[in-house]
Amino acid sequence: MYKTVKCILINVLLIIFFIGMLEIFILISLKYSSVHKVLPKFFKEISFRISCMDINNIQYDPDCAKYDPDLGYTLKPGNFIFANHEFSTTYHVNSLGVRDTEEALNSPQVVVLGDSYAMGWGVEQNETFAKVVEAETGLPVLNASVSSYGTAREMMLLKRVKMDKLKYLIIQYCNNDYEENLSFLNNGNKLVTMSREKYAEMVKHNLETIKYYPGKYFWLAAKVIGDNYKDIFKIGYNKKKKPPDNKPRQDEAKAFINVILHSGIDLNQVQLLVFTIEKGTFQDNFINSLKEQISLVPYPPVIKNMILLDNSECYQHGRIQFFFDGHFTPYGHRLVAAMITRRVASR
Repeated sequence: MYKTVKCILINVLLIIFFIGMLEIFILISLKYSSVHKVLPKFFKEISFRISCMDINNIQYDPDCAKYDPDLGYTLKPGNFIFANHEFSTTYHVNSLGVRDTEEALNSPQVVVLGDSYAMGWGVEQNETFAKVVEAETGLPVLNASVSSYGTAREMMLLKRVKMDKLKYLIIQYCNNDYEENLSFLNNGNKLVTMSREKYAEMVKHNLETIKYYPGKYFWLAAKVIGDNYKDIFKIGYNKKKKPPDNKPRQDEAKAFINVILHSGIDLNQVQLLVFTIEKGTFQDNFINSLKEQISLVPYPPVIKNMILLDNSECYQHGRIQFFFDGHFTPYGHRLVAAMITRRVASR
C-alpha cells in the first residue's frame, strides 16, 4: 500500500513539475519573441494563438479607460502603465481622454486620428508617429487616436477639439473601421455606441481574460491544440490554401467619405492626409476605391484634394511590427512619420 501511494505521489509531482515547466516556458516565449527563432513551427503557432486569447485591451482596462456616453469610452485622464506580453509603456492622458499633453489641446496645427496603431499601442508616448512628426516638422501635433475607434467616432471626438489653427488632419484608416462607418451611414449619419451596461460587461470580460491563475498557459495551450490540432500539425493540410478575400467591400469608400462630410466639422481650410495601416492588397483596394469614388462624384474640395498616402515603403523594412499582435514598433512609427513628414514638408 505504501509503495502504491508513493508511486502515485511521485507521478503526481512529476505531472505538476511538467505542467509548471511548460507554463514557465510558454510565458517566456510570450514575453520574449526572440525565443521563437529557435522553436519548431508548430510551437510558434501555438504561442501565437495563445497570445490572441490573452490580450489586455486598453479600452476595457478600468485603470486605463472610462465610459463615455457618446463615444463608448475614452482613455482615462492621468498617468498609468499599459502592458501586454511584449511591452510595458507609460501613458499620459489629457482631459480630452487622449494620449497627449494638456498643452497639445491648445489650438493644434496638426491632429492625428486613428485607432490603437496611431495611439501608439506598445510604444512610449514620444515614440508615436504623431510625436515624431511634431519633432521633425516643428508643428504642434495633437494625437487624438483611441484604440478601436472607427472613423465615425474619431470625427465625433474631433468635434471636442479647438480647431481654429488646424492645418492638417491625418487619418489612419483600419479595415475594421468599415462596420462603424457603415452603421453611421445607414442610421442617418448618427452613431449609436454601447450602453454603460454593455461597457461594464466588456470590462468584466477583459479582467477575466487577463487574470492569471496557476496553469493558465498550460490549459490555454491544451485548448489551442484541441481546437486547432489539424491546422497546427498540418493534418490534412492543403498547401493550396484559399487566399484571404481582400476585395473592396461594398460602400467602404463611400461610407468613409460620408463620415467626413457629415461630421458637422468645417474642414474647408484643412488638408486631409489619409492612409491605411494594412499592407498590400487591402491598401491598394481601399485607396483605389477612394480614388474611383472621388472621380465619380462632385465632392467638395476637402475631399477632392485629399492626399492618399502609400505605406508600401514602410513594409519593405523588417522589425516594424511586434511579433504577436502586429502593432508598430518604434521603428515602424518612425517610418510612418517619415512618410507623413515628406508630404507635409513639401507643401
